[in-house]
Amino acid sequence: MFTIGFDLDLTLIDSRQRILTAAQRAFADLGYTVDDALLLPHMGVPIDDVAREVVPGIDADRFLQRYRWHYDTDETTPVPVLPGAEELLAAIRAAGGASVVVSAKQQAAADRAVADAGLDVTAVVGGHFGERKGEALRRFGNVRAYLGDHVEDASAARAAGCAFIGVTTGEFDDAALLRAGAVRTVGNLTQVIDLLPEFAPA
Repeated sequence: MFTIGFDLDLTLIDSRQRILTAAQRAFADLGYTVDDALLLPHMGVPIDDVAREVVPGIDADRFLQRYRWHYDTDETTPVPVLPGAEELLAAIRAAGGASVVVSAKQQAAADRAVADAGLDVTAVVGGHFGERKGEALRRFGNVRAYLGDHVEDASAARAAGCAFIGVTTGEFDDAALLRAGAVRTVGNLTQVIDLLPEFAPA
């Protein structure tokens, strides 16, 4: 059995609009107005850290509470599965592998997002970012690669002792992901299917 790790937001699912909607509503609850353009470059970073960055002095704990409420009760903003995600997960299963999602989302939110998207994965671990994602990945056996759209996902792969495959469906392009340490980049998850023999043990 081998394991392939995945980031969630903007790697397997496009939750960008729901994140932005929940964040805007949470900022408004606390009396702030923040333009989406200020938030987009921080996609994939824990949202309370983003709030501290864009609104110095904000009550980040209260913001996070309001954000989670708005995100969890939003029944109208779609969160589509990104092209190729289901096909790649099926290919990993067919090759005898496991798919593990490690996300910065809190555990309950990550579980819900995966369930809502109907993604067939082996395990979901929430509440980890950057290098700590790699620490979580090490709980699983024979981790061969971690796929993510954020430059900090390279830190996760290094901490897990596996290859980092950069996915350009987020805010970082090929050059940025390669500089961060990606062994290669893809624009669509179906492109990873042909790479599986490199990562699946013979």
